[in-house]
Amino acid sequence: MMFAKKLKQCRDEIGISQEQLAEKLGLSRQAVAKWEAGSGMPDLDNLVAISNFFQVTIDSLLKKNGYMAVSEKTNHKGSELVAFIVEAKKSTYASAASFSNSRVTPSRLASKDLAFEAGDYKYLDTYVGGANFSGTEVVYYQENPVWSMNYNGRSLIEETDGLIAFLTVVLGSVQPDLPFRGPTFYRDGKYTYFNTATGASDWFQGEEKIYYEESLIYELVYHGGTVK
Repeated sequence: MMFAKKLKQCRDEIGISQEQLAEKLGLSRQAVAKWEAGSGMPDLDNLVAISNFFQVTIDSLLKKNGYMAVSEKTNHKGSELVAFIVEAKKSTYASAASFSNSRVTPSRLASKDLAFEAGDYKYLDTYVGGANFSGTEVVYYQENPVWSMNYNGRSLIEETDGLIAFLTVVLGSVQPDLPFRGPTFYRDGKYTYFNTATGASDWFQGEEKIYYEESLIYELVYHGGTVK
């Protein structure tokens, strides 16, 4: 019964329903309800997906004293920083219009830079490359760097219009419970997106992949955390 209680507690922490959690994990609501009722346990793959989605360790889900509340895992103004990160990402590369409007003068040779500001916070995303690319996102608070993320990605196909359109929609779904890239799982037609992350916003690493039907067509790795 320990896992059942932990799962419900995690879900209540961020205010999502059983249906919403099931959708995020690509499962039926009945499966989530069964787990919370204590009448079943997820297999290892689903346990990893749950751990990644709520950003808690598997041990914390299974052990009595291992749980850390979502609201306790962020620092530097707590949820304020995470909320800004989410807003900045949605206001820069999450749509074609946002991408164009957020472009600023390149800070590095041959780089593309996207910027966003709100209150005392500033965000700068600097990247180089095209089909194969690499970049860094930095958040500043009162002109001081407080958070950063590095990423490397590549497209495995030549025709990328459909891929880019799909990825843009996915990244527009970034949420405070997983503020690094897109959601844990997203599917639209023949495109499927997976995002696997470990850690919290102060120290994390992850990987995202996109499949077209059964073929891997895109992959990206990332890592980062708070800066002091």
